[in-house]
Amino acid sequence: MAVLAVAAFLLRDKMPFLAEGYDDVRDANNTGLILGFIAVFASIVAMAEVMRGLLHAGGYEIPLAKTLQLTLVGNSWSSTFPGGAAISTVYQYRTMRLWDVSVVVSSWFIIVSGALSTVWLIALGLVSIFFLNASFSLAPLVGSATIMTALAMLVFFATNHPYGTETVLRKLIMGFNRLTRREPTRGLTSLHSQIVQLDAVHLSFGRFAWIAVLSLLNWVLDIVSLWLCIWAVTDYLPGFEMQPNRTTVLGVTLAFVTSKIVGTAQVTPAGLGPVEAAMTASLVAVGMTASNAFGAVFVYRILSFALIAGIGWITYFVSVARGGMAMETTTPDKAPNDEAAPETA
Repeated sequence: MAVLAVAAFLLRDKMPFLAEGYDDVRDANNTGLILGFIAVFASIVAMAEVMRGLLHAGGYEIPLAKTLQLTLVGNSWSSTFPGGAAISTVYQYRTMRLWDVSVVVSSWFIIVSGALSTVWLIALGLVSIFFLNASFSLAPLVGSATIMTALAMLVFFATNHPYGTETVLRKLIMGFNRLTRREPTRGLTSLHSQIVQLDAVHLSFGRFAWIAVLSLLNWVLDIVSLWLCIWAVTDYLPGFEMQPNRTTVLGVTLAFVTSKIVGTAQVTPAGLGPVEAAMTASLVAVGMTASNAFGAVFVYRILSFALIAGIGWITYFVSVARGGMAMETTTPDKAPNDEAAPETA
């Protein structure tokens, strides 16, 4: 962010919209900035509640304060380093193991939460594209949404029918063993021990639906933060009708989704550079002026990236100073073979 700020300052005379955007940032509405930060922080809380709900379904009572800590720290790992999403996933997994959450439930949480998050992001993009009549390649998005929805439903089915799942997996493993000329029963004991742990997960459709809503809310609140940042910089709130030099709620949503898709490669920390360029260009494409779009994106990234990452790192170092994030947990439905479970899924 510092490098981008210096570059923008030095290029302000060469690219007039940068200087205009800088003036917009200086004159930003403080109320909009505060509300924007509250919205983006609330989106983190929603994701922490998704974690708490999924772990509760596995029989582990983890306080919201702890899942919020882990979500903030995981976000900081993810957004600070190139390829940080993988580092964040490993950190979250290891922390859940410190909480004595089983291998299966920890892995199950990562799969389900990731699947739900991806499905909702794609759905928001499709809705925006449909109502804006934008020219866009729908086939990859529809295909991805179908795959992720099928994965989420498959995991939901496996969770509620563990022994039926075991029967199918036993046949697959035995078939694979025959093809590779291994012992026919190799891996079956380990499979059974993992399925016994999965039997501890009790996720009703109602609870699954509530967790899905929270996952959607995570994205919606993030979009609301961008929407409020536009208000803070331009003094107008995007509505549902297009006006000269202004965008709409759907335009804001499409710009947000586009930037997230660009940022998935994450060749820089939090997609720094490509994300800002994609979001600014998208906002211009849906009606905003370049200076207003640049100012709004700059403010939004300060709130959603710099401040949130800073809070996460403060949380991390405070927790390390106190001996880490290990804790005593209540595990009323803990599976009997959990202690013998391997450390890797």
